Amino acid sequence: MTRRRALLSLLALPALGACAELRQPNLPRPAPAGLLPTNVDPGRGAVAVLAQGMQGANTGITGDPARIARMAALLEWLAVELMSQPRWAPLPRAVREGIGLARDEMRGALGADPLGASPRMAEALAAAYRALRTGNRAEAIAALPSSLFPRGGEAALARLSDPGPLPQGEIASAALAERVRILDETNGWAQDFSTPVPPERGGRGQVPFSI
Repeated sequence: MTRRRALLSLLALPALGACAELRQPNLPRPAPAGLLPTNVDPGRGAVAVLAQGMQGANTGITGDPARIARMAALLEWLAVELMSQPRWAPLPRAVREGIGLARDEMRGALGADPLGASPRMAEALAAAYRALRTGNRAEAIAALPSSLFPRGGEAALARLSDPGPLPQGEIASAALAERVRILDETNGWAQDFSTPVPPERGGRGQVPFSI
């Protein structure tokens, strides 16, 4: 190989690398740390935890800022997850959009930036949740920056302690959990896939994308 040909080969490597990068799959963003039990599917875990945690939110949940921070973070994550990942396509669009409306309702209750990026909001709220679980109030306040919560972390923490009624959150989370249950029981995830449903989930049909 001549020096010229060798040099051209080396110059071609970055371009080949870039092409390989473009071929990488668009992977889902993982749920923020600490929100979900370990060793569970994040999507299913989030649906179950959210539905349970939002019970009673229609009339208001007071005095439990860690619980509200966790639910708010899960709403931020699920609002993106449900609309961007193909695995959730069998869910009615209205059910998936309902979680986005619940996220917006929660942002209004907490005084959060209505146009803030969901990934940043989810990480901030998850950090506040982890701090509140250990009783570190100062760390929780620091986790809620004014760039996302314009009135500041102190005010945001007060809202977490008493966000007021959250009817959309309770209704949407319950509807989501119910639709997931129905799809499980009717094998509605599976119409064009050939992976058998495992016995612990009924063993009566197919399931796509490892749901």
